[in-house]
Amino acid sequence: MSEARFALILRPGGSFDVIDWPTELAAGLTVLAQEFRTLSIAALGLWPDCSMWTDAEAAQGTAPLNRFAERVHCAAGLAAEHYYGSIALTGGLTDADDGTHTGLTLDACREFLKLAEISVPRIPHLRTK
Repeated sequence: MSEARFALILRPGGSFDVIDWPTELAAGLTVLAQEFRTLSIAALGLWPDCSMWTDAEAAQGTAPLNRFAERVHCAAGLAAEHYYGSIALTGGLTDADDGTHTGLTLDACREFLKLAEISVPRIPHLRTK
C-alpha cells in the first residue's frame, strides 16, 4: 500500500484532520460530501501533485472565511482568493484514465500545515478516522 493515502482537511478555525483517502475518485467524492455536508464539490489543481477541494456553494454569509486555505492557495503562486468553510487537500490525478486520484503522504500533510501557518506538535502515532 502506498504511503500517499491521506487527505488533509483544513477548517476555518484552524483545526484539521488527516483522513484516509481512497484511490478511486468516486469514493473520494463520497468522503468529501460527508465531510463538507454537500454534494456540490469543486476541485482546483494547486500543483500537479496536489488538489484542493471545496464546498462549491460555501460563500460569505453561509460559511466562515478559511484564511488557512487562502494561505495554501497563495503558496502555490496563485492570486489571493477567499475560501469559505472547510477544504481538503489531496494528491493529484494519476496518469490513468480511470479517475484514480492519489492521496498525500504524512510528510506532505505536515508541509501543508506549515504553509497554512498552523502549528502542530509532534504526533507520536497516526490517528485516522
